[in-house]
Amino acid sequence: MVIDFKMKAPIPKWEAMFENGKTALHGVFHQLENLAPTKSSTVTDVLNEMDEQGISYSVILGRNNEQGSSNEELQAFLTSPQGERFFGFIGIEDMTVDEAVATIHRYGKTGVFHGVAAIPSKIKPLTPIGDESLDPIFEACLEYDFPYCITLSLLISLTSEAPDYDYIHPKQLIRVAKKYPDLKIIISHAAWPFVQESIAVATHFPNIYLCPDFYLTFPGGNQYIEAAKSGLENQLLFASRYPNVPYAYAIKHYQSYELAPELSAKIFYENAKRLLKIDI
Repeated sequence: MVIDFKMKAPIPKWEAMFENGKTALHGVFHQLENLAPTKSSTVTDVLNEMDEQGISYSVILGRNNEQGSSNEELQAFLTSPQGERFFGFIGIEDMTVDEAVATIHRYGKTGVFHGVAAIPSKIKPLTPIGDESLDPIFEACLEYDFPYCITLSLLISLTSEAPDYDYIHPKQLIRVAKKYPDLKIIISHAAWPFVQESIAVATHFPNIYLCPDFYLTFPGGNQYIEAAKSGLENQLLFASRYPNVPYAYAIKHYQSYELAPELSAKIFYENAKRLLKIDI
């Protein structure tokens, strides 16, 4: 079994975002220049591709409340027959703190979602990722026992309203992890290039999880796997970031490490099952 902890799908009205995602990183990273985009265009295509790669379930990280990427559209998909193999996180992009909290309450009450997803550079106004003003968001997550997935990488930092190399440094999550030990914090992109720093923070705080997705193939990315072999086996998650990269590419690079069966099981599905609180 494999659970993919980060992907997009061409659900109804999200088709344009899915198509854009196929080539969104072309020309951004030379490591990805020669990747052929996935040919999938429909949910059925994606499900077939998941089957080919042995992916049983996937997590769709929500975006916001705009048509074409809305939580409402994601909720409708998750409750449809085609949504049975997907888990959704409530998206709080492009929102103020008050709007984000209201959105978490609105969709948390439905019982459909399994977490909250945020890209910090989209917070209005732009706010340090560990700032106390964001505490109502963390507290709303705890109210529904939702893990909080925050996307941190240099790319996110450079595309923020005020580009700052240190903006996504994982040390800024220390205050949050200490104040809210019951809040499960997932660092999508694993804060690359702050590889050692994110590993250090996760080592000190068992409620922090690392999800390096395709950054596993970037300089220093192998250290995430080495960390999992040396004590962080319960805090590393497999994610593809499909369709930005094809499933075959994502799976190949994780499997290339020839992980011991017990460690492979934790990275590919057991840690995800625990975070999602599912029994499958």
